[in-house]
Amino acid sequence: MLNQDTAPLFDAVKAYLKVDHAPFYMPGHKRGQGIDPEFAALLGENLFRLDLPELPGLDRAIAAAEDLAAEAYGADRTWFLVNGSTCGIEAMVLAACQTGDKILLGRNCHKAAIAALILSGAVPIYLETEYNAKFDLDCGVSPHTVKQALLAHPDAKAVLIVSPNYYGVCGDIEKIAAIAHAHHVPLLVDAAHGAHLSFHSDLPIAALQAGADLVVQSTHKVTSGLTQASMLHLQGDSIASDRVSQALQLVQSTSPNLMLLTSLDVARRQMALHGCELLDRTIALANQARSQISQIQGFSTFDQSQVPTLDPTRLTVMVDTHLGLTGFDVDTMLHSSLEVMPEMPTLTQLVFILSLGNREADIERLVTGLQQISESERSSAIGYQLHDPNRFDPHRLAPIVRITPREAFFAQRDRLLFAAAIGRISTELVCPYPPGIPILCPGEEITVDVVAYLQRVKQAGGIMNGCSDLSLETIQVVR
Repeated sequence: MLNQDTAPLFDAVKAYLKVDHAPFYMPGHKRGQGIDPEFAALLGENLFRLDLPELPGLDRAIAAAEDLAAEAYGADRTWFLVNGSTCGIEAMVLAACQTGDKILLGRNCHKAAIAALILSGAVPIYLETEYNAKFDLDCGVSPHTVKQALLAHPDAKAVLIVSPNYYGVCGDIEKIAAIAHAHHVPLLVDAAHGAHLSFHSDLPIAALQAGADLVVQSTHKVTSGLTQASMLHLQGDSIASDRVSQALQLVQSTSPNLMLLTSLDVARRQMALHGCELLDRTIALANQARSQISQIQGFSTFDQSQVPTLDPTRLTVMVDTHLGLTGFDVDTMLHSSLEVMPEMPTLTQLVFILSLGNREADIERLVTGLQQISESERSSAIGYQLHDPNRFDPHRLAPIVRITPREAFFAQRDRLLFAAAIGRISTELVCPYPPGIPILCPGEEITVDVVAYLQRVKQAGGIMNGCSDLSLETIQVVR
């Protein structure tokens, strides 16, 4: 057993504050001596004095910190990532698949998974996700769907799913892992939103404990790592660790930021020592928010009694149709006038991430903001029909794959008006962001439903990501 009370990288970094030498190495500001004075005054000199490359002793400290993280999270090996979970997802696919290999892939994947397909040349077999119509909620890929797909594609080399998803809904990883392993296929999990699950018994089981082979987690999303700081965990021998290391060398920076790496070390220590206590408070705040918001006319929430695999620290607020507003409208009101910043709006909802950094004052401001919107908007509601039964539902989208994402990415292309591109093959990725879930992927046919849905999201105030024309007036297609 390792001593989780230690933080070897943090200790090594502190020691370098006492080092006084002539710096003839990168970066060019030379430990802050060349930094713009106004910038230095804003952030403080220690930040720049510790903006260091992997100097003697730091490499050993990084390795020791990764070993501690592996034990804390229950992995056989852990890698610290400074390019976010994006590079971890790419490395997982590169480690598991070669060009032409099939990979079963949840359609609710992050756009990083599509980038991984382009880099690797793997062939996606998209898996439909379950949909809860009552809450307009993506519930992830079911074990039955994975089993049927493996029976139909026995030559698949890997399964990649998202759990938890952006709404905090977790998959049945234990059953999915058992099915994948029965077919001698590794299970890869994008658990970017699940770095906290290992540390509290009231949370859904973490992917590693449920039997996944490779798991990526964004330590910065829900614990205290700095932005871009993530971890990639491996257990078992389905995938060689050397293969993962080699893949990471392709997609990670060769100049890792020491502050990001150090934040991973201390975030691990914090969760290993105090995670349960911190999550007790976070869960209590989330439950308090649900209770109070349920009393506000025009808004509603759900909990684990209604969605059993829900991470209770993730709060989704649904906007009632009679309020006459979209989630995008409410988001704008909250952050522009009421000093409340949600994580993500959709047409029908807003998502709020609660973590160890939130306080009761945050909940009070959120509840007060929603109360004010409810009181001011109910009298002028225009009856905007968010739940029109004839509307296109993206959860029921069956993509028409014509060529692989890699083939589409490198294909000769034409640019057409988006509405005129129906029937053509997209060379671009198009997804409303966040959560960065693709609606149209490279290599797929552009359909009437896709055009209608994306235009509706755009008109409602959604932001498009991945495409070269963010206005979505035009799109590039295979020539």
